[in-house]
Amino acid sequence: MVEPESVADEVELLDPDDPNAVGYLERSLAGSPLWQMGPRASEDAIQRRDPRLLDFLASARDAPLGEMEFDVLAWMITRWFRVGRPADGRIAASFGDLGRSMFGLKGGGRQYALIRRALDNLYSVSIDLVVIEGVDEEQVFRRKTRRRIIHSLDIREGLGDGEGDSGVGSICVSLAPWLVDQLDTRTVTALSWGVMRKLTGLSKRLAVYLAAHTDDFSPITRHTERFTVELDDRLYEELGVTASRARQRRASVTRALDRILIHDARYSVLCVEPADASHVLRAERRQGADVLALPTVG
Repeated sequence: MVEPESVADEVELLDPDDPNAVGYLERSLAGSPLWQMGPRASEDAIQRRDPRLLDFLASARDAPLGEMEFDVLAWMITRWFRVGRPADGRIAASFGDLGRSMFGLKGGGRQYALIRRALDNLYSVSIDLVVIEGVDEEQVFRRKTRRRIIHSLDIREGLGDGEGDSGVGSICVSLAPWLVDQLDTRTVTALSWGVMRKLTGLSKRLAVYLAAHTDDFSPITRHTERFTVELDDRLYEELGVTASRARQRRASVTRALDRILIHDARYSVLCVEPADASHVLRAERRQGADVLALPTVG
């Protein structure tokens, strides 16, 4: 393990003000229903049904997975690709590099404290994946897989009286081996970094959801492609929409989609509309409209 005192990896910084900046996240983590995004206080333990598999539960405990944790993890994975995809999952950086990638030139003591807490939470959290398996009509098993996101975390911090002193120092992180294996197989979602840093709450969760489903857009004309998904209870649960009335839930999604349109010019249409006996989310974009590239191999 390289000590945190070592020189940080020299790579180009992610810039939240650069419209072309692209970040990356492992696909199953991007689509996980465990991210808690919004103004409500995050819970240290959360359990939700994962809509991708039947009888499948996902739970996170020991630390919350909120918006800052999401962005810090995406930053770490992007850094891992940019430094050459080291097999041991190791990345190193200064606190200043991480702070500028998150907040541009606006970083200060409060912002660094948020980053520091997010790093601690990502190291502490454990994710449990629970599957109910029926071997035959008489025997049923409950299988649980527990995973950590970060294998090791070393932090070297400056001590001083000034507000900026909290940004002095460096971090050295090793991503968990299972995560490195997943990234090596290129199960990756590309994210518009500037958009991610501008959105919050449900609008951010929906932007991630659409990014994770970028391959599901289909041509409807020579110039336009579309993605639709039914707004059912499973999707609301995945997105963390908890309003009791269906009309309120649809209104929340509509407002969130409107906020995405303000910041993400790739979409020409984002709306909720009736379809048969239910409602669907409809997303449209110009074919080839700045579809974000996945990281190159090599």
